[in-house]
Amino acid sequence: MQDAESHSLRGAVDAGALHDFRFEFERLEPLASGSLDDPVSPRELRLWLDDGIGEATTTTITVRWSVRDDYNVRYSDDADRDLRWDIHPHEYTRPDSNSHYHPPPNASSDGDDVDPSCLRVTELALVARAVHQLWRAGYESGTAAPLDDATDPP
Repeated sequence: MQDAESHSLRGAVDAGALHDFRFEFERLEPLASGSLDDPVSPRELRLWLDDGIGEATTTTITVRWSVRDDYNVRYSDDADRDLRWDIHPHEYTRPDSNSHYHPPPNASSDGDDVDPSCLRVTELALVARAVHQLWRAGYESGTAAPLDDATDPP
C-alpha cells in the first residue's frame, strides 16, 4: 500500500488512535463494522460498509494513524474505486501543505494526480466525522464527486 511510495507517515502506529477512530466511525455509521489487522501490534484499522457509492455494493475504509498525528485514510470499493486523504510530509510539488488527496479512480501517487485535500484537521474525532460525512455525501448522491468537495469538514 503506502510502503512503496516516496512519502510515509512519521512515527510509530498509534494503536489507541485506531481503536478511537473505529469507535467514532461505528457510532456514526450503522452500516460500518471494523477491526484491526493485528490485535496485539496493529498497523491499520479496516472499516467495512455493507453498501457503497453508486454501483458499489461494499466499501472498505482503511486507516493508518501515527503517534505524530499523521494519517492515511483510504477508501476502496467493489466498483474498483480507490482514493485517499492523507496528512503527512510528501515530496509532491503541490500542495504546499502536508494535507493532500489522491483522487479516484485509482488513488494514484503520481505527483500530477495529487490534489489539495479538504481535510486539514488532525484531531482524530474530527477526521473520523469528516470521513463519515464525506462518505455519506457520496453515498447519498451516488457519486464519488463529493468525497473531497467540502469546506473544512465536518
